[in-house]
Amino acid sequence: MVLQEVLARLKGDGDQVLKKALGCSSAEELLELAGEHGIELSEAEAAEVLSLLRFLAGELTEVELDVVTGGSGQTMKKCPECGSASATLVGEGHGLELWRCNNCNTTFL
Repeated sequence: MVLQEVLARLKGDGDQVLKKALGCSSAEELLELAGEHGIELSEAEAAEVLSLLRFLAGELTEVELDVVTGGSGQTMKKCPECGSASATLVGEGHGLELWRCNNCNTTFL
């Protein structure tokens, strides 16, 4: 099984199902959630994904987890002002990227 494919199925059109999956306490609960959203998972896939999500949730911040799961525009770029690793890409041009810190709102390259 390729975990990225299963995570992509859970992500679907948005992050809502994937974020709900983080709250599942068992593979059966994850299977039920997937079924409610028309996502097919085997019991083995559900168990493996749940194990991965628990590991990631325990080791990563919410922003880092969002990056790992394919969040929208967020990266691990560090803010020069506050040092936060939570930044959003707000513009690109001439080979440069413009970032905004999600913590202190500082804009930087």
